[in-house]
Amino acid sequence: MICPVWHRVSLDNQFDLVREFVGKCQPSVKVGDKVNIETVVAHCEISAGQRLVKVAHVIGVSPKKVKKYLLRSVGDRIYQGEIIARKRGVLGVGKRELRSPADGVITDTDQNGDIIVKFLPTPFRLVAGANGVVNEIKEDYIRIRTFGTEIKGASGIGKAREGLIKIVAKPSEFIIPQKIDASCQGKIIVGGAHIDRASIEKALTVGVRGIVVGGIDYRDFVSLGIQSDVGVTIIITEGFGTVSMGKDIFEAFNKAGDRYAFFNGLEKSIFIPTEKEMAVTSKEIKREVWRQLRVGDLVRYFQPDSEELVGVVEALSPKEEALNSGLEAEIAQIKFLSGQKTGAPAANLEILS
Repeated sequence: MICPVWHRVSLDNQFDLVREFVGKCQPSVKVGDKVNIETVVAHCEISAGQRLVKVAHVIGVSPKKVKKYLLRSVGDRIYQGEIIARKRGVLGVGKRELRSPADGVITDTDQNGDIIVKFLPTPFRLVAGANGVVNEIKEDYIRIRTFGTEIKGASGIGKAREGLIKIVAKPSEFIIPQKIDASCQGKIIVGGAHIDRASIEKALTVGVRGIVVGGIDYRDFVSLGIQSDVGVTIIITEGFGTVSMGKDIFEAFNKAGDRYAFFNGLEKSIFIPTEKEMAVTSKEIKREVWRQLRVGDLVRYFQPDSEELVGVVEALSPKEEALNSGLEAEIAQIKFLSGQKTGAPAANLEILS
């Protein structure tokens, strides 16, 4: 039986880190340039959006007369707190003024007596985040070839995020709400055998960017929306239920300490750039992608709506067996972390290395 291999931890792995542009960006590096963690690779402007300001309603005039009372015109730059419309009262009584809600530019007026203020963009400097060499620049991203530790989980949800690592629990402990405090804001919290819905909600309240944990209840995981983003990225390293985080993965995080990391829930991956400079090459590092399935292998099981995810191969069928569908396939006997056993087609298995 030949199955694909999924490498859980790859140390000193050559990796192409993609730094996506935020808003409108102007690259400040060239292909071939060496960069370090703090090198600014692009100068960006983040659009703050726009706002509808109800002039007619605030100063109490008809929409047709609004232009008469405006102190600024379309195209003018305005500043927060600046008076942009004024209606003078009779003998000082009934005077009304409208102040700008933010810095911006008046872009339009409409028939309802409203104006549209486009907020001024916020400047932002995009840093490399890793030591390496720029090997590609596109309209919406810069690719940096670097080295570091790549960790792959069993499942995950949430978009790509980044932040400092903070270990909050030992591999066999639960991540409970009390372990998540203000010091976790903006961090990737790591550890534990289980996290529940209450702890995830606490993480969202505090402002945690990511959670890496051994296990989670299947119903809690599904309720978060497998293909959605709830505001925090979650990666499950072992499987559903209460499962201690693997020694290989926990030690990789422990060795990294409080380093900066990049992670993606949908790709179930975490990348921790190395702090030392290493010679990057244009050659790809070759890894075992497929190999013969063996008794004792740790495998991941792909089955829709299954609460079982990771198990150990206990036996291999000597010949193909008939499935419920009538098709014949090579079968492996799997013992899951929960203790349940089943026969699984080799095509539904992935070897965890």
